[in-house]
Amino acid sequence: MIEMEEYLLEKYSRQIIMNEVGLEGQKKIFDTSICIIGCGGLGTTASQYLTMSGISKLTLIDNDQVNLSNLNRQTLFTENDIGKNKSIILADKLKRINKNSNITFSTEKVTKVNIGKYITENNIILDCTDNFESRLIINEFCHIGKKVLVSAAIQNFDIQIFVSASWKGKSFPCYKCIFPNLEENDNESCDDMGIISSVAGMGGLIQANMVLNLILGLKENFNELILFDCAKIELKKIIVKKNKECKVCCK
Repeated sequence: MIEMEEYLLEKYSRQIIMNEVGLEGQKKIFDTSICIIGCGGLGTTASQYLTMSGISKLTLIDNDQVNLSNLNRQTLFTENDIGKNKSIILADKLKRINKNSNITFSTEKVTKVNIGKYITENNIILDCTDNFESRLIINEFCHIGKKVLVSAAIQNFDIQIFVSASWKGKSFPCYKCIFPNLEENDNESCDDMGIISSVAGMGGLIQANMVLNLILGLKENFNELILFDCAKIELKKIIVKKNKECKVCCK
């Protein structure tokens, strides 16, 4: 036990020495459970850095297989992984980063029927998917299940980040409040529109950083839509409000 404590203190020493973290903050990181839905460009990067930070309870969900075109932006996958399920491969790679982690995975596609069983046991949900059908399903169940949602979307040189806790305050919007006209069959993805590799990584890094901010109580952004243009290096924050006619969070 003493050897394990010394091991953890050394491994996370560069975080623990920070005033914003300390032993108490590092324990909060250890004790937080995360569900990542989508193990592509966003999910691989976010999961990698959250695991390295000390997150030890992680659920990975993706029904897709690794293909060659993924390898320019989806970290931890190699050509040897082509044809294999992303969540299975990612879980194995993350265990090598943090041997003390408890990582579960699913090869199912998230649906309205099965999503509840993944959300229930986790504190924070990361939407790293690339289609609106999944995003709308995740948004609705995070509102119903009272889970904090960190949602990201990427295309070309652009990153969009939104942290939602629509159940937590009367003024806090959900994803559907911001994009009321989105329908589940609106399914353009980065495969259709294109994505530069570094943008996918930066999107996942920002998501991971948002999660750590939440865990450590540094900043809550429940009414901000963050837009980052990586070509122009321009960051915008748009204050968003709850849509009183929203069919998800204002029923």
